[in-house]
Amino acid sequence: IGVNNDGGGKGSFTAPSTGGQAEAISMAIQDAGVEAADISYIEAHGTATPLGDPIEVEGLKLAFGEQQEQQYCAIGSVKSNIGHLTHAAGVAGVIKTSLSLFNRKLVPSVNYKTPNPSIDFTNSPFVVNTQLKDWRVKGKRMAGVSSFGIGGTNVHIIQEDVEQLAS
Repeated sequence: IGVNNDGGGKGSFTAPSTGGQAEAISMAIQDAGVEAADISYIEAHGTATPLGDPIEVEGLKLAFGEQQEQQYCAIGSVKSNIGHLTHAAGVAGVIKTSLSLFNRKLVPSVNYKTPNPSIDFTNSPFVVNTQLKDWRVKGKRMAGVSSFGIGGTNVHIIQEDVEQLAS
């Protein structure tokens, strides 16, 4: 898990911060003892705002650093499926990601057509997941989940697949 608050260093109470988000994501990756290249899905905060989404993707790119492969990590947000649940948005993302890990499926971001012109997915590890598909990886399935709050609270966790018991 990575948690911080960058509220004191931002231009306004509601403005997101690339640096603060990147720091929380980096903390979570380090705390989990994994490599960013092993993470194959990001459940983004993803509010679909013109300012917030580019800042979030830049924070992810900073935290992931240079990667040999591009567009290997699917990205999505439960908000496209059920809307913004304000105080419950973070836990909704955790639940969606837990169910995705359990079912070994990636859920699409509905109504996604084209990226925000301020986001360069082509030169990043990330690609928006647009269809229900099997979650195929080499090794373990790992995901990151972000939740960012007004006032500068940034939280990111790493979730990992476990072997399922035979029924």
